[in-house]
Amino acid sequence: MSGRAFDQAEGPGKRGSRESLFVCAALVAAFSAVLAAQQAPTGYHSVACIKVKAENNSEFRKWSAGDVHTFAHSRVDGGALSSWILLRAVIPAGTSAECDYVIVSMYPGAPPKPLDVDDLDAALKKAGVAMTGQQYVDRRTSLTTLVSNNMFQNRASVGSFKTGDYFVVNYMKALNMEDYVAWEKKAWQPMAEAMAKDNSRSGWSVNTLVFPGGTDVKFNAVTVDVYPTWESIFNGNEHFYDMWRKAHPDMELGTTFEQYDKLRHQGDIDVFVVQDYIAGSK
Repeated sequence: MSGRAFDQAEGPGKRGSRESLFVCAALVAAFSAVLAAQQAPTGYHSVACIKVKAENNSEFRKWSAGDVHTFAHSRVDGGALSSWILLRAVIPAGTSAECDYVIVSMYPGAPPKPLDVDDLDAALKKAGVAMTGQQYVDRRTSLTTLVSNNMFQNRASVGSFKTGDYFVVNYMKALNMEDYVAWEKKAWQPMAEAMAKDNSRSGWSVNTLVFPGGTDVKFNAVTVDVYPTWESIFNGNEHFYDMWRKAHPDMELGTTFEQYDKLRHQGDIDVFVVQDYIAGSK
């Protein structure tokens, strides 16, 4: 813009217009900042599936209850993780099972980059674990094999859980993810809330796969039903149909599950027990 044109823009009758534009721009920027804060990414968690070398089962249990627990506790206390869970496979189990243990690391926001050896050095020192980062990695490698490490995002959850509870994990392949998640929230979440209230189940969640992605993945979502005891997995709920009618007076049970079949394919169902759980402060 030329100097004269700039002068004309500042001339009589123009100053108020420019000030108004400035105020509007400031308001838009402030609103955008608030909106971004409201839409901050949440619910991300990594799920590491590991196999323990057969001769090292006892040693792994000892290590996971000691240095691994101490390190995870420090990460939760320091805010790097919002919570941490160690799950032990119950069904299937043994050499044919894909995972012997699953480690779930839940993040307060978007997941941070993985720790390199130098970062691990500092984090272990902060936790009071008397190992270098390389020693920790070598120890882990001597006891276990990492099968996979996937990234999920929690989309809805009900209730809570504690050490000793059982996770029944249902692997799903959704055809349209947003439609499937919306249906889970509409159809099953009210039922999960009712069952958490009567203590027949402790909780429930639906989680979608973030990475890896693509058409070749075996599943792209999981639901988790949490049971307070082993027996409660098999006891059923004699009040189920009454709960359904109360939660969904306008939804017929059969057609509801027919809609499920249109939205996703049911894959494997695994059972885990919560071996260790470190929850962050609320």
